[in-house]
Amino acid sequence: MTKKVNVLLAISIIVLIIVVVISIIVYPKGERKEEAQFGSVGITGEYRYTTNLATTNKAFLLKYGRGTLGSIVISTLGTGNVVLYDASSTIPNLRTIKATTSLPVIATIGASQAAGTYTYDVSFYNGLIAVFNGAQGTSTITYR
Repeated sequence: MTKKVNVLLAISIIVLIIVVVISIIVYPKGERKEEAQFGSVGITGEYRYTTNLATTNKAFLLKYGRGTLGSIVISTLGTGNVVLYDASSTIPNLRTIKATTSLPVIATIGASQAAGTYTYDVSFYNGLIAVFNGAQGTSTITYR
């Protein structure tokens, strides 16, 4: 009986040593723990931005292909508006989608819009075009 107890004790000690060695290999002491994320954006999903692209009637392709419109931040007001489209070009023959009459509008910020942050978090599929009409105030558009 004592021999069986000694064998079981030896097996238990060996199993315990194996578990400790495996835990040291899998979870080394110096390994950095993943930090908590705050907000809706993951560590690799940061937004890009552009500020005050135009002062009068101009269109800009901000991103080609799929992406996400994050927000529009209006700091100071102007007399014009900004329209954001889901398209790759303002020229109908050059668009990824062949819309004949109009472009798909993602967002419109009018001249009477109050200063502040307008969060959209909306996807676009073909590209992101910003069309500035009239005199612009100070604004920032975030996208990824």
